[in-house]
Amino acid sequence: MSYKIPLFDLNFDESEAQAAYDVIKSGWISTGPKCLELEEKFASVLNIKYACSVTNCTVALHLAMVILGIKEGDEVIVPSLTFVATANAVRYVKATPIFADIISLEEPTIDPEDIRRKITAKTKAIIVMHYGGFPCKMDEIMAIAKENNLRVVEDACHGPLSEYKGKKTWNYWRYWLFQFFFK
Repeated sequence: MSYKIPLFDLNFDESEAQAAYDVIKSGWISTGPKCLELEEKFASVLNIKYACSVTNCTVALHLAMVILGIKEGDEVIVPSLTFVATANAVRYVKATPIFADIISLEEPTIDPEDIRRKITAKTKAIIVMHYGGFPCKMDEIMAIAKENNLRVVEDACHGPLSEYKGKKTWNYWRYWLFQFFFK
């Protein structure tokens, strides 16, 4: 059987190596002008007021769990095809990750119907990951979340500029965040 899950061919060249070298030589390796530049460019491209860079997606997902108040005894539905960081972020707050299957090898994103099957009284949130730039079925997932009073966290690390029905994939998270904090 051939491997059907799409992966990315790395295409780094000297410009990336030089950029990394320049940052190391600048003395700013964990914060500083390049982080600010990234945040400003990202906010501009996404047409938002602010962006905040963190070390990695594990940190971002962990912060999302903390912000949502996910805690011991809670369950969070996560995709079965993801990096270990997704489940780890849930475990960092002592909650339980519940794995939902993907739709198919041709559509490797979390299956809304399997999400529906996995919901229990302990379920508090769903983490989706737009795998390899393939957007999740966000209309269905958001409807399931609304029906069950669940929060949705979007992991768009595989395609932060990907779109679903004309909207950047992160828009669902931004919409939820606004609704959660500013009702």
